[in-house]
Amino acid sequence: MEDVDARLLIDLLLDHQSAVHSLGQHFLHDESVLKEAITLCEDANAPLHEETHVVEIGPGPGSLTLHLLRTGTNVTAIEIDEEAVNHLNRNFRKEISSEKLNLYVGDALKVEWPISTHIIANIPYQISSPLIDRICRLSEENRPMCVVLLVQQEFAERLSLQGGPDSMGSLGLTTALDWDVTLGSVVPPHCFVPSPKVHSRLVRLTSRIDGPGSDFDRKLHRIVVRHVFEQRRRKVRSRLKEVPKRIQRVQGWYRSKWKAAIRFLDEKPPFNFDARPDEIKPEEWIELINQLQRFEPESDAVFASD
Repeated sequence: MEDVDARLLIDLLLDHQSAVHSLGQHFLHDESVLKEAITLCEDANAPLHEETHVVEIGPGPGSLTLHLLRTGTNVTAIEIDEEAVNHLNRNFRKEISSEKLNLYVGDALKVEWPISTHIIANIPYQISSPLIDRICRLSEENRPMCVVLLVQQEFAERLSLQGGPDSMGSLGLTTALDWDVTLGSVVPPHCFVPSPKVHSRLVRLTSRIDGPGSDFDRKLHRIVVRHVFEQRRRKVRSRLKEVPKRIQRVQGWYRSKWKAAIRFLDEKPPFNFDARPDEIKPEEWIELINQLQRFEPESDAVFASD
């Protein structure tokens, strides 16, 4: 496919159907951005080659798929749109027949992903949060070396915690437990067909080697951080004194135990509880969870039921 480029692949798909608005389809045609998605992996010492395996979510016309295959890597593309699947089967016959490209038909949030070395995708804006949540829940042994996504710019800044105080929140803090997040280029609307109303941005996730261990309660962290940031203008202390709605979903935690733990920690807090949530550093949230995990009530009988 030496004579094929991203714009031609998009035109070939659009000859059969228009972009499906309900699927959030915006097809990237800018060759420099497509190439940067690959060089971001190289910059993280995770280059693509014949021994790597990429999961691509929502390949659409195959613009990114084409660039991935040209590196020699193996690609598993997950696509929900039947006409896009037909298009990929028509235009990537050789790659499919040689099994360099495997197509999974279905919803990427529901189908099982194969184990891969990379996840690289231009994803619909509306699945950004659940997709990151799924990536964050991957077990350490199933975690890819490198993830590169093209997402809405505002989402990228929240994911990386690099958009000022307003970008601080549960999305970035949860992701930062196990991933280092690096921002790539801002991508303007005219780089897509059809053009979205907002700017996009490349973002890279690489697995942290210095994150909390397997004994760290990530579910407790997620529930606590989300609870506090639901009212981000209030002081941390006032939010912690209110029991998180989902605390009983964490094994061993109940309303009365939570109240006792916060009373205990309030005597010698791990950070300034009078601060607002967006003023607390990621490592301070981790220390809060560590201290909650170490808390031992005087009597478990009190916490038998709530």
